[in-house]
This record gives sequence, structure tokens and C-alpha cells, in this order.
Amino acid sequence: MSQKPSAEQNDQLQPHNSVWDIIRYLIVVVLLVVGIWYVYFQKPVIRTAQETKGTTIGTDYVVKVADFMKGTNFDVWKNIEILIRQRLDGIDRMTSIYRADSEVSRFNNSGSTDWFNVSKDTAEVVQTALEISQLTEGAFDITVAPLVELWGFGVNRQHHLTTNDLEEKTNQIKQKICYDKLEVRSHPPALKKSIPELQIDLSAIARGYAVDCVAELLEENGFMNYMVEVGGEVRCRGNKGTAGDWMIGIEKPLIVSTNEFSGLQRKLRIGDRALATSGDYQNYREIDGVRFSHFIDPRTGFPTEHLAINEVKTLQSELLQKESLQPELLQTEQLQTEQLQMEPLQTESLQQELLPQKSLPAESSQTKPLQNERLLTKQLPSDIKERLGSVSVLAKTCVRADALATAFFVLGEHKGLELAEKHGIAVLFLFRTEQKDRPIREAVSTTFPKSE
Repeated sequence: MSQKPSAEQNDQLQPHNSVWDIIRYLIVVVLLVVGIWYVYFQKPVIRTAQETKGTTIGTDYVVKVADFMKGTNFDVWKNIEILIRQRLDGIDRMTSIYRADSEVSRFNNSGSTDWFNVSKDTAEVVQTALEISQLTEGAFDITVAPLVELWGFGVNRQHHLTTNDLEEKTNQIKQKICYDKLEVRSHPPALKKSIPELQIDLSAIARGYAVDCVAELLEENGFMNYMVEVGGEVRCRGNKGTAGDWMIGIEKPLIVSTNEFSGLQRKLRIGDRALATSGDYQNYREIDGVRFSHFIDPRTGFPTEHLAINEVKTLQSELLQKESLQPELLQTEQLQTEQLQMEPLQTESLQQELLPQKSLPAESSQTKPLQNERLLTKQLPSDIKERLGSVSVLAKTCVRADALATAFFVLGEHKGLELAEKHGIAVLFLFRTEQKDRPIREAVSTTFPKSE
């Protein structure tokens, strides 16, 4: 017959049992920590990516999410696809200038200078646009809409104006555009114009905003590893599982004469940031044999690619105000120095393309500025044969990157880099030539990442 342990024996066994309890507790804790580490740090081993694509805001979009575990019920993803589609369609209904029922179109068609009620989305986009306008001192300006339409890059892309007609009408219209004629409020969201004729165009910022909206939608639903792209504007977060980090490529500018794609200029790990690129090689018009970029400089009213021409016009006009001006003055050392300080876009070949011999008007007192402008053109350095092809900007949000890419294209290399360095903005300028064997030239701010 067994005997029960005495109280003294129990006291002797208690420490022994306590030690084993502690050991078992530690084992459980270690296993729990290892399990958590495996799930969160080794998750890429078992993650799979899902993708959805479509069209929106007049362009294509792609969304990739790498947060799905093997065995996941993918009905969740189907619901997310529907939400993405609805979100993008909603932005298009609010910001499109191609829809008569959009908020932007109704605001443009309104002649009232009272507050015009809009959605929270539209107010947010306009607020960001005005902030970028102030930052760039008008190089970005959504009130440029009438000029975009005039030059054939708006809703109506068919017109029969000559370059001389365009210049006259441009000078008339640009007096009625400026971001300081537009106000926005958030509570309640509304826009207000100070003149009835004011119109806005959100094309240069809406895609970036759409990217941010989809990214926020994904995060609200628990997805933290994604890549969202709308019309070439991209935002990433996390990674793509076993395939590693999201890698984003920046294309080399196309050769205009052949319209050929020549590969990638850079491949970047952008981390949890957004990248937007603006280029002139995919959207331009030819009028009277002259090639015009779709980037309109709100400060001059003319396409940005002709900024050099406009600067020459300004300089020449100032000289012509002096009664003693003679053609010989156009060849002075001082003038040549000022020309050499202009943007690299101001080349002899580009100037000849923009002002062909056959498009010059007949001799008259009104056309002398153009005649003198041709004399100025001949003084431009002939050894520089490149033009700005694209500008890429990295930022925390895509709406900001999108607007800044357009602004920097308008500003050009020198003024653009000066602004970028002052505010710590990551920007890359790519310059192209018409010659296949010449490399793309880069101009880059110090905060822009190196290529992989």
C-alpha cells in the first residue's frame, strides 16, 4: 500500500516542479516568437501576388498586391477589384474634361463667381495643384485650360489656326489665366473663380491622385505590399514576396524621327514612395510644319518646347525698343553670352524646325520681330543638338510627383534643379537627340536614387 508524500517531501518537490514549469513556459514563448517571426519575416516565401488591370481617366491602370497567403479565399480579392474600379470611375466622373457631367466640366461652364460646390476629392486635387503652383511660381497652373484647348491638346483637337493666329490668340487668352484667380475651400468643399471665364484642367495631376486613392484603399483593407500604376504614374509599398522589391523602370525618351523605344534608362527601387514621369514625345502636334509640345508654359502661354523662342522674342523685343537698334547689334558679344546661358533646348536645329523658312510672313513692319528673331537664331550654338525628353520625380505621394514632373518640364534643367535642391525634391531630367548613337544625357538632383 503506497504512502502519500509527507508535507516535508512536498516542500522538497515544489522547487523541482517550479523549474520544469518555467522551462515549459520558456519553450512555449520561444515557439511563439519563432512562429511570429516566421509569419511576418518569412512571409514572402509563401506569398502570392494578385493583379487587376483596366482603363480609366483615358489611360490604362495596373494594380498588383502581394499580400495573399497560399490557401487564401480569393473572393476577398474579387471584392477589392470591384472597389478599385468604382474608386477610379468616381475620380473620372469628377475630374474629366471629356465628360460634360463631370464636376470640372460643370465648373468650367459656369459663369458664376460664387462658390461652386464640389466633392471632397475635387477640392483636394485643386488644393494640391494650387500649392504646387505657388511652389513653382506658376510653372504649374491648372487654369491653363483655355490655352491647352487653343493649341489643340484639349477636348477639341481639330482646328485650322496658323502659327501667327495662335500667337495672337495666345496673347489674348493668357491675360485671363492664373492660379491666383482660383480659390478652394474644404468645409464644405467648393471652388470659386474670380472671373467668369476661368477654366481648369486637372489632366496633369488627376492620374497621380488616382494612384494615391487606390493605394489608400488597399491599405484601408489591410494590404501593405502593392504596386499601383495609372498611366505611367506609380506608387509602391512593401515588396512582392519571393520576387523581392518592386523594381520600377524609367524609359529612355523616344527618338522622334523614328518613334522607336530604345529601352530603359534606369531601374529603381523606389521603396514606399511614388514616381511620376512627364515626357513630350508621346503627345505633340504639327501646325504649319512646326512641332509643338503639349506642355504649355502658363507664364508665357506658349508650348514649353518653344520656351527658347519666347525668351529670344522677349530679348529681341527689348532691343527693338531702342531706336538705334541695328542688325549688327544682334551679333554683339553680350548677346552671344546671353544665348549661351539659355536652356540646352535652344539649338540651331531646333530653332530652324520651329521657324521654317516657308512659314515666315512677308516683309512688313509687323513682321520685323520675326525677321530679327531669325537673325538671333543663327547665333545659337550649333554644337548642342539635344532637347528635353522627359522628367521624373520621386515623392511621398503620387499626386505631388505627378504635378511636379509637369512643373519641372516647364521650368527646364537649370531653374528646375535649382528649385529641386532648394526643397530637397528628387528629380531626373533626360535629354535626347535625333541620333541613335548618342547617349541620353542626365541631369539629376542630389536626392534622386541611383539606378540598380
